[in-house]
Amino acid sequence: MADVHYHIAQPGPRSRYMLAHLLGTMAGWQAEEVPDAEAFRNVETPKLVYGHQALEGAFHVVPCGLLEQAGLMGGEPGVESIQGMPQLFPTKGGHLSFDPFSAAFFLLSRMEEYDFAARDGHGRPLARELHGARHGYLERPVVDEWLLHLAAAWRRADPRVPALRRKYMQTATLDVDNGAMYLGREWWRSAGAAVRDLLHGRPGRVRDRLAVLAGAKADPYAVHVAFLDVAERTGARAIVNFLVADRGRYDHAISLRSPFLQDVLRQVVRRASVGLHPGYGSSDALARMAVEKQRLEEHAGVAVTQSRQHYLRMKLPGTYRALEQLGIREEHSMGMADAVGFRAGTCTPYPFYDLEAEASTALTIHPFAVMDSVPAYKLRLTPQEAVIRAKQLVDAVRAVQGTFISVWHERFLSGYGDEAGWQGVAPEVLEYARP
Repeated sequence: MADVHYHIAQPGPRSRYMLAHLLGTMAGWQAEEVPDAEAFRNVETPKLVYGHQALEGAFHVVPCGLLEQAGLMGGEPGVESIQGMPQLFPTKGGHLSFDPFSAAFFLLSRMEEYDFAARDGHGRPLARELHGARHGYLERPVVDEWLLHLAAAWRRADPRVPALRRKYMQTATLDVDNGAMYLGREWWRSAGAAVRDLLHGRPGRVRDRLAVLAGAKADPYAVHVAFLDVAERTGARAIVNFLVADRGRYDHAISLRSPFLQDVLRQVVRRASVGLHPGYGSSDALARMAVEKQRLEEHAGVAVTQSRQHYLRMKLPGTYRALEQLGIREEHSMGMADAVGFRAGTCTPYPFYDLEAEASTALTIHPFAVMDSVPAYKLRLTPQEAVIRAKQLVDAVRAVQGTFISVWHERFLSGYGDEAGWQGVAPEVLEYARP
């Protein structure tokens, strides 16, 4: 039996997608649409109408029009602050002062990124130019906040409205950009790298390289098992994404044929989820994804259904379409390379909506809140300052009972070389984020 029922006065693919997600997946309710208005009048459970006309006994949300349209909207929504909460798409006449379904759709669909000129050298949106950054809500999971606001207002109007069935969780993800620092490289690459280290005044690295290759010392980037240990200890779901693209300017991972990486892969298969890390050029040459996915699955011996783009490079909707066609069901690129926070305004996984096709898809987007390189390289924080900033994001996610997703890399987990001092950040953040 449904917990709540809803009626959409002018139903379409956008409104059906959005109400099903917010009132169903996000709320944790059994939410059922009642298309017939007369039948809806006879519903006895808590009910919500999304339309311009109020219906007796129903919680009333007035649409602003965005979900009845197609394509991109002209301009962008303004932002009002009501009791400290940002609100997009104000409306009048209903139980709420804004249209939370349109507001959520604007953010989740990434509508602003379809025609976005402000990008960095890798083609990624500049965070400072995103709507959330310019209006001061980038570090708040506002879509989740809107759901809580809607549920509370609805419950005031109808005390029978059930409590939200949400549970705070955390997911820790590791991108295997290198596999190893010294192991698994061709002899001539190792020799060339040693010469470069000498020329740059880093003789210690030459000694470390020789010790690692001789088996007298562990590779600095041999952090994968320790990462799995921390994830298990802190109750985090662990996903390890492997870069298996052919070597290129931005693709430096050692081959999966390396005995060291084969052992890592076996342990990940046994203890966590194996994800694909499509190479730097995959968003420009989508066919590469199929080759890389097949390569990873052959070595892992399992089907791969999770992925995150290397350098977070993707094009909407093409990259997501290609991944879905390949059987990817979880995509983890929805975050920022130059800021922390909530690029899509949420900390709850959600189905990708293809704006060009005007259709919801089977691909679920898992948005992350923080990536280790951002506090270090972009925000210029110390490791302890980075921990404090990450904990603030954890608090924001915990407050709405969402999922805190973090992104880590071997070089930061190692604390080796330029990343000295960063090795303790992930364990402290994951411990604080323990469910």
